[in-house]
Amino acid sequence: MIPKDIEKYEKLTFDEIEEKIWAEYLVEASTINIHRSVIDANWDGNHYLLQWIKDNPQVDRATILIAYWMSAPQWFKQYATREESSNPASFDWLEEVEQKYLAGFYQLTTIAMDPASDQDGYDWTSEYTDLVLKRSIPKVMYQKLPGEVVERPEEGFEEGLPLTYAQKLNDIITYLDE
Repeated sequence: MIPKDIEKYEKLTFDEIEEKIWAEYLVEASTINIHRSVIDANWDGNHYLLQWIKDNPQVDRATILIAYWMSAPQWFKQYATREESSNPASFDWLEEVEQKYLAGFYQLTTIAMDPASDQDGYDWTSEYTDLVLKRSIPKVMYQKLPGEVVERPEEGFEEGLPLTYAQKLNDIITYLDE
């Protein structure tokens, strides 16, 4: 199916198209659906979603907290500096999230999150316990947040995007590849 607004995508790269689709979705998405996107997304190459949630003060604290723990902060705390780390961009993202979280940048707390037992029962705090950490994770990042438990979507999402947006992305790429 040819998207009706195809002309605005014709000169863009795949990454630019994907970012536009994510932007369209995130502007309209509910707090709960943004949280579902984070726990469902394939993070390889999905920098737009991570940057958007990091920079948006309207994001629920549980959403940024699960994204923080899914980004393996323990792994990056084994390094004293970004230059030593295996991925300076991820190092910087985690540091900025910590700073904003500690400063109260994220105020909304409607979704439950426990780093030691997430919506799937997974304990993120138990990862990389064999590493020697050169910097500590702030205690507040371990704290359980009260609220509504939001389950991982079993259907209706593909790689973090609701199916309507995922289908639009697929249709655009298919049309432009022809």
